Amino acid sequence: MSKITINNFVDGFVAFLFAITGPVAIILSITSTNNIDFDYVSVWLFGCFAINGILSIIITLIYKQPLIFMWSIPGMILIGFSLKTYSMEEIVGVYIISSAILVFLSFTNLISFLKKNIPIEIVMGMVGAIFISFCLNWVNSLKTNFVLCGIMTLSFFIALIISKKIKFPPPLFCCLISGLIFVHFQTDFNYSDYEPNIIVPYLTSPEFNLNSIIELTIPLIITVIFIQNGQGLALLESRGYQPPINQITYSCGFGSFVNAYFGAVSTCLTGPVTGIIINDQNVKYHFISAIIFSILCVVFGLYSPYVLDLMENLPKEFIATLGGLALLTVLKQSFVDAFKNERALSALVTFLVTLSEINFMNIGAPFWGLIAGFFVFKFTEK
Repeated sequence: MSKITINNFVDGFVAFLFAITGPVAIILSITSTNNIDFDYVSVWLFGCFAINGILSIIITLIYKQPLIFMWSIPGMILIGFSLKTYSMEEIVGVYIISSAILVFLSFTNLISFLKKNIPIEIVMGMVGAIFISFCLNWVNSLKTNFVLCGIMTLSFFIALIISKKIKFPPPLFCCLISGLIFVHFQTDFNYSDYEPNIIVPYLTSPEFNLNSIIELTIPLIITVIFIQNGQGLALLESRGYQPPINQITYSCGFGSFVNAYFGAVSTCLTGPVTGIIINDQNVKYHFISAIIFSILCVVFGLYSPYVLDLMENLPKEFIATLGGLALLTVLKQSFVDAFKNERALSALVTFLVTLSEINFMNIGAPFWGLIAGFFVFKFTEK
């Protein structure tokens, strides 16, 4: 217990707030577009947060590393597009096939081979392009809610300056507290207006459609292994961790199989959340922050109907500012790692292609960024 510090709680809570806002907004947007029932959305969130949260706690305790498993945002976007063509039962069939392939890959050396042959600079270029959008959301929030975001930003940098000279509460903690005080006293947000209720989950039976399997399985696996897991692995290694690649892939496959029956998209190692958890190099025992985050996710999954009501009324700029400031240090380190040596050109190409948000063959820009950067590396820098 003596290992737990206030920094662990702050990082875990900020990462949790980040995870239940932007990513959840994507789910809500997709479900709204496809007229999916609200109860179904709650079941999805139960799988995405509660099941993955339990998995994260177990794996993190085993390896004493912040190994956090959530769900694939690019995969969710891919599935949202495909729901116009295929039924939810057919999508669940794709999830199950994908999970079986992930488990198979975990018993091979293919992922380690690919990782050794793709330079870390290219991966960090991709990570930087993904994270920069979150930091820009913080800057843009200053335009829409200047007072709230200005107070939070000022608190962050004042605390950062003071902490350089004397022992002082973490900048993110000061940012969080100042934001909560403002929301409490200057808005009509009232917790007593909402009544907690726990979810009653149900299962969805799969249907195996050859067309949906051919079209979606490979892109879905790519989003897990190369896009989401690639971010998480690169970030962990940048902090000196040695994450167990095959065991992580197996956990993704196992989690994806369980979550499939709740209609939840495939399990993956987190990128931005991992970045927030490990953002402070001075914090020891990042795995404790990961466990705190995961416990909060389990509670969120169980009470997803209640929390969804709360989130709809919390200022979006509050979370955007908190998440953007939390990722500033990680974004800076991503740029340092990507552009520090002779592989800067391939990292830059990866960064630009990923930033373009190009989508080809239903596969998002992060994958094509890696491909473009790898070819530049192979033929001009190797």
